[in-house]
Amino acid sequence: MERWLKGVSSLFEVTDPRTRGDRGTLLALAAIVAVGAFVRFWGLGNVGLHGDEKTMVLPALHLLRYGTPDMPSGFLYPRAVAQLYLMVASARAFGVSDWAWRFPSAVCGVLLIALTWTAGRRFLEPRWNLALTAAVALLPGFIADAQTARMYVFLVTGVTGFIALVFAWERTGRNAFLLAAVLEMGVSMEFHTLSIFAAWMCFLPGLLSGDRRKLWWGAAAFALIALEFLALNHWIGLEYPHHMETSIPAAVPNAPRAPNAPQLDPLWPLLAALPAVALSWFAIRSRGLLPVALLAASLLAQLWRLDHLAILLIVAALVVARRAGPLPAKRLALYLGVCVLLALAQVGYLWAHRAGTLSQILGLLLGWPSVRAFMEISRWSVAAMLAAACGAAAALWRLAHRQRVPDHVLFFALGVWIPLLQIGWFRWDPAPRYTEAQVMPLLIAAFASARWAARALAGVAHRWAAPARRPAWGAAVATIFCLLIIDPAQLPAAVDPTYAHYPDHKGAAEFVESLHPKPDDIIVAEDAVMQTYYLGHVDYWLMNKEVAAEFMHKVDGRWVDEYTNTPLIGSGRQLQRLVASRDRGAIYVIGSGENMQDGRKLMRGLGIAQELKSPAFHLIFVGRDGLTDVWKVNAPKHPLEAAAPFTAYGAGKRAPGTAAPPPAAAPR
Repeated sequence: MERWLKGVSSLFEVTDPRTRGDRGTLLALAAIVAVGAFVRFWGLGNVGLHGDEKTMVLPALHLLRYGTPDMPSGFLYPRAVAQLYLMVASARAFGVSDWAWRFPSAVCGVLLIALTWTAGRRFLEPRWNLALTAAVALLPGFIADAQTARMYVFLVTGVTGFIALVFAWERTGRNAFLLAAVLEMGVSMEFHTLSIFAAWMCFLPGLLSGDRRKLWWGAAAFALIALEFLALNHWIGLEYPHHMETSIPAAVPNAPRAPNAPQLDPLWPLLAALPAVALSWFAIRSRGLLPVALLAASLLAQLWRLDHLAILLIVAALVVARRAGPLPAKRLALYLGVCVLLALAQVGYLWAHRAGTLSQILGLLLGWPSVRAFMEISRWSVAAMLAAACGAAAALWRLAHRQRVPDHVLFFALGVWIPLLQIGWFRWDPAPRYTEAQVMPLLIAAFASARWAARALAGVAHRWAAPARRPAWGAAVATIFCLLIIDPAQLPAAVDPTYAHYPDHKGAAEFVESLHPKPDDIIVAEDAVMQTYYLGHVDYWLMNKEVAAEFMHKVDGRWVDEYTNTPLIGSGRQLQRLVASRDRGAIYVIGSGENMQDGRKLMRGLGIAQELKSPAFHLIFVGRDGLTDVWKVNAPKHPLEAAAPFTAYGAGKRAPGTAAPPPAAAPR
């Protein structure tokens, strides 16, 4: 164990600058924090609630009024409970408003800036650390998080604090810092369980130092964090009312599957095992058994339609083989040629069998783990992802040539690469927010890579630059890289949000409320949870039932929205039946300006979109976003007393016009 650990630590060069900032540096840091606070608070209340803010505000409102963070449907909301209490404190101090609900997020966003400086000192000298801190202060995605009543800004801040505590343990050797990191991670996971992926950082100090005791302490901390996660995840699962059954259509699948892909016969990879070993032996046998095994495994992974894994195995084989000497280029070219031919044959076979579109076929061949997680995190900053990836590639080159690599590469592997592989294993196409816990490690690794590259180029620059200008040259490089990370063109929209970028749920609700609906009028909403907050109650939820299935549960024999117990209208035919019913008042349908990438074709599937375009529906309002519409269906002129009552999807015997009583948590 000791020998192996020393061998691992010998691969890395510790780059901790261990420098303190002078007075000028601290003044610059204070200015960055002040600017970061300004841009977070400036547009805090510009737009109404949007996205998943509704799922935080409804339990917070119930907590404010009744002392428990319950949803209108009656279940205790178990996520980010500490944030709910902070939101309630803000509402008591400033009054109930969109601004007040978001105030704790903005404060947490400012704290994130200060913690960035603390964590960044491990790899960056002061001027580069200032550039990193400025990037975090002005990164549009972080500003948007801080202006949103959601837990993701707390997630990033918690992970950053955890990293800073692990670095403090590495620097001082005091286990109290490690214990504090474990406790802090428990708090961070309560805000969002995605924090768990940062736990790999516990192994960083032991692997870099070659200290067996530190490695075991890190492993113990990792195990404790895993236990915290299991306990917390179990509790959240108990509280959430997910009770899906086969009687409801499954939600749209999220996986790399072509619709008509023929099944792979397991016999083929078994038959190919011996030829794969033979080809790999021919290609690289002179460099040892491990590269041969890796290349053979890569071919089998490719046959199993796991091309992503196959590529990783090839890279690992080449690095290991090159450490033993120059690579046999011609033989490896033959091996790679076989890989290309195999890939083309698979594409052609699937295309001939009409397995799907070309993109679906390529997704099928990539297999697991998904590469989409890496694509999604790059949305935060393409420049950061490119810089970190280039740094990792350069480190692999150095590793293959028996040269030591900087320690930030191991930090990148533990903090970004391994977690994204895990996320890609669990989900094929994760939303960008699911990768957010890895954004801070990515930024630190990106700036560390840029600093490493700048130092390599410094020798060239110093040959022609005057000695007095050399510090200015380094500061200029750090500043330019900071600007590339931020992309200043995106800043105005983030700092001063408008309805050009956010849906106008609030405006639609205010318009409907201004019409003073009668008791027998019916309110149907595409975003029932949001409009429950703004209007007090919604009679029906309008959504493609195949999409809505994931968010429904059964109550008293009927399927309803899990957050508000609102019955579902899940198809155009059901909406048509509601319109045809006679014992009702007017119908108001409140649309949603969210998820408009496809014009809400998916959400309004099964005939809903066609029905909304029918003559019975009159468009009476268009939101400030130009997307959030309100339609009205006039009340019947001659109601029929004997008409059968309308029954929504799973709504049991509930008759129209019988408005559901407003939930305790909902404002009037």
